[in-house]
Formats: sequence, structure tokens, C-alpha cells
Amino acid sequence: MARATIDDVARAAGVSTFTVSRALRGKEHVAAATRAKVLKAAQELNYTASRSAASLASGRTNRVALLSRERISGWFIGELMEGLVDVLAPAGYDLTIYRIGSAEERSGFFTNLPANRNADALVVTGFAVNDDEKRALTRMNMPIVSVNASDLTYCQASIVIDDEGSEASVVRYLAALGHRRFCYVGRLDPLTGDDWGFDARTRGYQDEVTELGLHDCGMFFVDATDRASIRQTLASILALPERPTAMCVWSDQLAAVILNVLRAMGVRVPQDISVFGFDGSDAAATVGLSTMTQPARRIGRLAAQRALTLIDGKTPEETHTVVPTALEPGSTAGPAPTDR
Repeated sequence: MARATIDDVARAAGVSTFTVSRALRGKEHVAAATRAKVLKAAQELNYTASRSAASLASGRTNRVALLSRERISGWFIGELMEGLVDVLAPAGYDLTIYRIGSAEERSGFFTNLPANRNADALVVTGFAVNDDEKRALTRMNMPIVSVNASDLTYCQASIVIDDEGSEASVVRYLAALGHRRFCYVGRLDPLTGDDWGFDARTRGYQDEVTELGLHDCGMFFVDATDRASIRQTLASILALPERPTAMCVWSDQLAAVILNVLRAMGVRVPQDISVFGFDGSDAAATVGLSTMTQPARRIGRLAAQRALTLIDGKTPEETHTVVPTALEPGSTAGPAPTDR
């Protein structure tokens, strides 16, 4: 069966195609009775207005693009996308996702600029934009909102958390519990180099340990998907002459794996060693993990709101927003052991 066209709807309703278009898009100056007649005809014919046709009429694509270097299946990006859709969908906007998970994908995006003319705004998250890429984004002449980026010169609005200050707060909290020997376990990032940015959480950890005169037993980086590597790393940490009593971990997902491995090794958490994650993800709640929470879904909502405001040609009331994190104690962090 052939798909119904706008001409079919116009004939069934006894109006012009122009009136059908205005009625279906909710425009003014269409009588209520006429609008009802058009909507009834469209429903009976199972007609859906063409997004491309509406774009030609309005000059907009009704899409916002997300450019991310993170794994799309990761917790943060998943929550960020939920927040974006929370705001965009009711406003009649779709979300288009572009991943740059490698140098090749990154080069391809900035060479071809697929979001150009295919979106009304761009949300960028997860990596540092270099000078050539800034120029490319500027030439796209569309609103840009950045998420958790340190360089704000190429965007009109930004949403960030204070990764550095948040990790420093974790160190201070554990120090207040009496811990003096610390270590940090981070992810082994396959995307290395200055062009991909730096991990502000590690700097927050290092600076605060130094500031408080604590003992840093080392910083260790592991592949979160390789349990053998994690076991070997934890074994080396436990074999240190001065074993840490507090462990700061890059993410909740990695911390949950570490908890399982430590307990399999016979290490009591938190009696022997306290473990602190970062994110406030579902994984933290499941295992009772102490964590620094970041409201990723709220960040997505704020980014979408800023994007829609910019698309309408307005300036957001707050262009650069720092979203607070919150320290959430769980069952995996406690007072420093006194028997060593």
C-alpha cells in the first residue's frame, strides 16, 4: 500500500496543502474546525509529516548533534543522552550522535563535518578541541555547547563539574577519617596525548595529597575490562612495604570491579582498606560504594536547554555553568586501621 502524501490529506480534508502544512505544524491563523478536520484526515490516512519538508519551510533541521569521545555505552554518556532527550523530545527535536573513539574517527568528523547543515546545534563532550578543530567548528556557524571542557573559547555555552576539586574533596574526607597512606587507581586510556585532554581527577588527587602532607603510595592505571591486569595491579599494591589504607578510584564501574577482586583476595573493605569511587552511578548504589556523585542526567538537561535557547537566537541567562558534585559516603570507606 502506497504511503499517504500531503496531497492526499489535503484532498480528504478539502483544504490546500499549505493549510495542511500549517495545521500539522501547529501554526497560527488556522481555524480550530479546519485544524481538527486536517488532523482527522491525517490520522485516518496514517500520514506523518516529512521532517525534511518541515525543515525546508522553517530553515531548521529540528536536530541537535552530540559529539563525544567516550564509549556510547558508558554510564556518563548514557545518562547525558537521557538528559538531552528529556528536554529535546518534548520540544520536537531529535538527537544525532557522532562518536570519535579513535584518531581516525576524529579526523573524519572534522574533515567532513557531517553535523554541518544536519543539525541546529552541537553539544561537544569528552576531549580538548585543538586550534584547527576550533576553526572548523566556527565555520559551521551553529550554536555549540560544551560539556566538561576546560577550553570555552569555541562555544557559546558550557556545563562543567569541578573534577579536580571534587577529587580533592575525596582525599580530604578520607584524611579526616585518619587515613595517611593513599593510592590512586585510574583507567588506562587508549586515547593518549595532549589533544585528548588530561584527567583533572588525578591532578586533584596529587595536589591534595601533597597539600595535606599525606603519603602517596603510587598512581596505577589499569584496563577496566581486563580483570587479570586489575588483579596483578592490586597484588602489587598490597605487596608494597607501606600498604595504602585509602584507595581513590577513577570511576564507580572500576571501583566495583576492584571491590570484588580485593574481597576475593581476602582483603576486608573498609577494615583493611577504604575504597572511594567517582560518579554516583547505579553500580555505586548496588554495592554500597562510597562515591563522589555527579548529576550526569541533569548536565544533559542543562546542555539541551542551553542549545535550544541559542537556536532561538537568545543568550542563556547563565552561559557557563558549574554543576556541583556531592560526596556520598557508603559502606566501603571507614576510619583508617589502627593495627598497622
